[in-house]
Amino acid sequence: MCLRTFVRISFCSLCLAVSGRAEDRPAWLVVGPWDARIEGRVDGLETALSVVVAKLRITLNFDHPLPLSAAADSTAGQTRASGGGTIPAIDFPPIVRSLRVEGGELVLKRGSETRTLSWQGEFAQTSPGSWGGKLTATGPGTELAANVSYRTTERTWRVSALAVRLDLSAWSALVLPMFLPKGMEWTCGGFATLEGALAWTPGGLDGTMVLAVQDGRTGSADGGIAIEGIEGALHLVSLTKLASAPAQRFTARAFTAGQVRMTNLVAETTLLAADRMTARIDGQGLGGRLAVDPFEFNPTEIRYSVNVRMDEIEAQPVLAMFPAVPQGTGTLVGHVPLSWTDGRLGFGEGRLELKAGTTGRVRFHNPGLFTQAWAAWLPGRKLLGQIEVGKEDLLVSELSIMLHAPGAPDGHAAVVRLVGVPAEHPRQGPYTFDFNINASLEGFINLGMKQNMSFDFK
Repeated sequence: MCLRTFVRISFCSLCLAVSGRAEDRPAWLVVGPWDARIEGRVDGLETALSVVVAKLRITLNFDHPLPLSAAADSTAGQTRASGGGTIPAIDFPPIVRSLRVEGGELVLKRGSETRTLSWQGEFAQTSPGSWGGKLTATGPGTELAANVSYRTTERTWRVSALAVRLDLSAWSALVLPMFLPKGMEWTCGGFATLEGALAWTPGGLDGTMVLAVQDGRTGSADGGIAIEGIEGALHLVSLTKLASAPAQRFTARAFTAGQVRMTNLVAETTLLAADRMTARIDGQGLGGRLAVDPFEFNPTEIRYSVNVRMDEIEAQPVLAMFPAVPQGTGTLVGHVPLSWTDGRLGFGEGRLELKAGTTGRVRFHNPGLFTQAWAAWLPGRKLLGQIEVGKEDLLVSELSIMLHAPGAPDGHAAVVRLVGVPAEHPRQGPYTFDFNINASLEGFINLGMKQNMSFDFK
């Protein structure tokens, strides 16, 4: 009877080591409630007992930081994790040879979001103070398996052969906000696998992981941005530093943001730290190739500055973004610096122009654009009247869009220049047309503020 009581008290240390003094309790981890029984017989020197846990709940609260830093101390025989609180311990005597968890619950919380997994595990004390075993867990959109070991002398838990499969849509609301800037609402779907190893030591929690995504999708909650068909893997070489191996490769079938759509995307990214990340992106869009030069950003902030290079893109979808400018066709090359800060799109000093050796074709739909200021007796008025109403196209040898051109007058956010001859009267001209955008370029493109455009004709 005394031995039986002693084992019951020792089992309680699993919880007491975590829930002792208030200042020692890790806010991110709660163990309990639990219910357990002892199995086995006392038979002289061959005594071997087992602890069977009928119920054990473990709660991880992600509203509190995990103990990822390297700081630690030991006081009065207790091992403190750097995130605050003691590391949970298994302090059973050698006569307890095994521990079986039949009705485990793993609860993951963040804010009002909660996910619950059912788990089972079997562990054996292979030598005094050394435990090892396996656990499995299942839940909505989740399958998990891992090997787990614990050494009393080192106060160290290790998880090896960790394998997790997730339905991302089931975890979107709980997990995504932990990796996105505050106020940024996104959703995700598809499937992911997680493989790796973890160690929880007096120095903190660390490990390596590989996160692979299959047929993933993500986008803003308002539908303004969407990415589909995501495939790739991120090799995290340090959980503590939140650092990845270099040039981790992801692909996506399509990216849509407003009127811009890119397909066949390839991205290479490197996570340098929790607040430092580098990336470069290539893809097809606007009828040609788009490439984002390598850039560095803070993934915890909604602030980006990139330079987009455009090769052999179509003029028609680009000109369509300028609703008051004549529309046409052609092949463009160039670059456009873009920024996104506090929910606002910005444009830097850039230029798009016809590819060397090619021509374009432009059609006006602006009655009176030329003739209202052109005396009736002046030569060429009739021909210009045909051009301005779209009855005759303009064959252009120069089609350029200059954004925030150096030396431009104040207020000139962009200049669209056309140089060409009438398609059916090629001996007339050439004519040069400059369309000056005298307003916020971002507002002009998004809202089509035609009243803020002036026109120069040469």
